[in-house]
Amino acid sequence: MNISRILLPLCMVFVAHLANGATNFKIATISPDGSSWMKVLREGGRSVERATEGRVKFKFYPGGVKGDDQTVLKLMRVGQLHGGIVTTGVFNRIYPDVQVYNLPMHFRTPEEIDHVRAILDPELMRGLEDAGFVCFGIAEVGMAYAMGKKRATSVAGARRLKVWTPQGDEAAMRTLVAFGITPIPSSIANVLTGLQTGLFDTITSPPVAAVALQWHTQLKYVLDLPLMYVYGLFVVSASQFERLSDADQMSVRSIMADVVRQADRKNRADDIATFNVLLDQGIELLTPSDKERREWRRVGAEAAEEWIDRGIVSRGLYQRFQSALKAQR
Repeated sequence: MNISRILLPLCMVFVAHLANGATNFKIATISPDGSSWMKVLREGGRSVERATEGRVKFKFYPGGVKGDDQTVLKLMRVGQLHGGIVTTGVFNRIYPDVQVYNLPMHFRTPEEIDHVRAILDPELMRGLEDAGFVCFGIAEVGMAYAMGKKRATSVAGARRLKVWTPQGDEAAMRTLVAFGITPIPSSIANVLTGLQTGLFDTITSPPVAAVALQWHTQLKYVLDLPLMYVYGLFVVSASQFERLSDADQMSVRSIMADVVRQADRKNRADDIATFNVLLDQGIELLTPSDKERREWRRVGAEAAEEWIDRGIVSRGLYQRFQSALKAQR
């Protein structure tokens, strides 16, 4: 009897079993393929596969091919995706406190952001885990600025604009309403067309997002006033993550947390550079007067109270946020 004829099929079955036994994470993001985010994500995925000897694999779907953030969350719920790099608005009914850094007109400097985040990031990540998501970290996208086709430097002027807001993002919508602006909600995929057709004439966005998604090609002005801090969350389904052994969970957490830290640092540098790119391409910088700045900040403080009253952010967390902010100042 040729023993190799018996052993070879058995070995093939064993190898196939090992391959099929890998835990796969399908991760979606609107970040374009080739972006710095995608480069570090893919390198992180390769590092995870090496560290776990192939037991854990990551597959990424960039450029919004799986839909916007709301769609990504829906696909996670039915198991068609296992995670995503999403913005905070998708959690407004699941864990709304994670939107606390979005409070309008609160951050003024990068140093304030870094100080507050060092204190509150761990609390927000624990809250997401309690809600059924494993969060590998929070990555800065940048400060959102008002950019549009029409001049406006005052709150009164902004109320005459047609301002886009992300569909389903209750915090963003409530913020605009608090400023007396009637928002026009639509998915991110529709923004460029909306600007081209005149459905919107103004967006609020970090410069890096406006350039990456080509929105800047339709804009003429940017208001020199940081309105809101925007950030992304790298989350995966806890149920999928819990399939991993304790050792593999530790490896994945360590590697992907480092990926998010890299992206966080790189995104800040990219955001600063991209703001200058906007100006170099002829977009005009509008400077509000001191009186207009004070009005924006006054209404921003009122918007914060609106958020708390409506339960978008809990009062206790807001007080801790304010305490950390004042300590830095």
